[in-house]
Amino acid sequence: MENSRIAGMLDETGTLIELSEDNAFRARAYHNAARVVANQQEDIAQMLADGTLAKVPGLGKEMLAHIAEILATGRMTLLDQLLSAIEPGMIDMLRIPGLGPKRIRTLHQQLGVKSLEELAEACRANRVAALSGFGAKTQANILKGIEFLSQQQEYFSYAPAREIADVIIAAVRAMPGVVRAEVAGSLRRKKEVVHDLDGVASVEREDQRADVMAAFVALPQVREVIAHGDTKSSVLLDGGIAMDLRLVTDDEFASALHHFTGSRDHNIALRGMALEKGIKINEYGLWRGEERLPIHTEADVYATLGMAYIEPELREDRGEIQAALEDKLPRLITLEDMQGVIHCHSTWSDGHAGIREMAQAARDLGYHYLGICDHSRIAAYAHGLTPADVRRQHAEIDALNAEFGPDFRILKGTECDILKDGSLDFDDETLATFDFVVASIHSVFHLTEKEETERLIRAIQNPYTTIIGHLTGRLLLQREGYPVDIPAVIAAAGARGVAIELNANPARFDLDWRWHRLATEHGVHIPICPDAHSPEGLRDVAYGIGIARKGWLSPENVPNAWPVDRFLAWCGEVRQRGLAAR
Repeated sequence: MENSRIAGMLDETGTLIELSEDNAFRARAYHNAARVVANQQEDIAQMLADGTLAKVPGLGKEMLAHIAEILATGRMTLLDQLLSAIEPGMIDMLRIPGLGPKRIRTLHQQLGVKSLEELAEACRANRVAALSGFGAKTQANILKGIEFLSQQQEYFSYAPAREIADVIIAAVRAMPGVVRAEVAGSLRRKKEVVHDLDGVASVEREDQRADVMAAFVALPQVREVIAHGDTKSSVLLDGGIAMDLRLVTDDEFASALHHFTGSRDHNIALRGMALEKGIKINEYGLWRGEERLPIHTEADVYATLGMAYIEPELREDRGEIQAALEDKLPRLITLEDMQGVIHCHSTWSDGHAGIREMAQAARDLGYHYLGICDHSRIAAYAHGLTPADVRRQHAEIDALNAEFGPDFRILKGTECDILKDGSLDFDDETLATFDFVVASIHSVFHLTEKEETERLIRAIQNPYTTIIGHLTGRLLLQREGYPVDIPAVIAAAGARGVAIELNANPARFDLDWRWHRLATEHGVHIPICPDAHSPEGLRDVAYGIGIARKGWLSPENVPNAWPVDRFLAWCGEVRQRGLAAR
């Protein structure tokens, strides 16, 4: 089981304690334990077994007992008790931006609201604004948040969906009689949010179907069985996400996997093209008249149609079929291509680990360089650095680089705030000391699209800007991005040579993959950055790879897929180009 899933369950427990009782100390203990678990580099199950977990600060007997229960059963009794005791609508309210557990508890106690609908009605009646500590502005923001959630309801973030899908599919693969099993649907295509989960499995013999499906609906992660059959079963899993499992014979597996991976638009376009060749495609196979063609893998599907294999991420009917027919698909980037991990935070600002620990974790993951990018001074909420802090941090980095030697290098970066007028938060003298500068917006989201676009373009024109961070500021399923003319910003970045990051944090995935091809057409590079605040956060690069592949990115498009010398040379070229234009 992934450390992150255990951490998530502990963190959720802390939040529900805040929601249900006035016991900040108890809630904090669970949140702290979640952070401790998330930051462990070793497998939690092994650490519990060999006794090393008991020696980790922040994990007392109670937390160790919870972890042991989760590892043994996949569940946590206290979390289940809290989930059953709290009104589901109150848990839904946690998704409203800016509305924390304490305020939700106040709204429930004083206004009796226990659902999003009741809270929206209370806002429309101005009952929320009348409460002490709320006011008209807070009420308006709550109502806006509810309206946003109503548009995003029943969608789930990629990362937790992937984690539970992998657990389920691994369990299915281990069932007697199962030959192959894979995740399908939008999750396999690496969509940033998903509505539900799809799985496809195959059996050796028809008479094994019933036993496999019975085992599937009895898995411990199953909260409710929606439908139970020999060829298809539907269940509701922990976390509220639904999953369909389709069971076929192994000679049907490749066709079924292809069909249920989608997308619908891709499948329709492919079927139309196949019909012109006299071939019919469905979930059971490829047919020429009454003859069923030999198909064992998805590559056989495409090869039979006379085209290159199309990776699942590209199957969105955005030109991939024609490119495959002409053998012009890009060589998509992989995690193994990544040379360095940049845009990472440390305890110098709001990170949870020191530079040494972050560097060691990056090196253990196979990277050759780490770009530390702590916040600039205006980000007081994140303990932003002053110019004097920067000088001290750079001295620490120099000492660590001398210690690590030539095989690994820590780069001096910053995530420098873009101010309201588009200027950067550090003066030129300080900016010149960094190897590269990630310029990001963290405040003043209320500007018009024209004002926000001009703000970003002015930041791009600053000669010290190397990369624009999380371009729109969106938080998936939580907050819309600020309004910005993305094509105009891409054009400005291309003219200046500035990159736009793909923030690999699953809550962001910003720049959106739908804009990647336009960016590369303008010559804009797109580094894949985890925005990591802990060693565990470095692993988010893997999620970013999936989004980058959806955007047709190759290693040449991603600067931190390059060796460190080439990356630094590029950073220098971007700066010199800006200085020459000043």
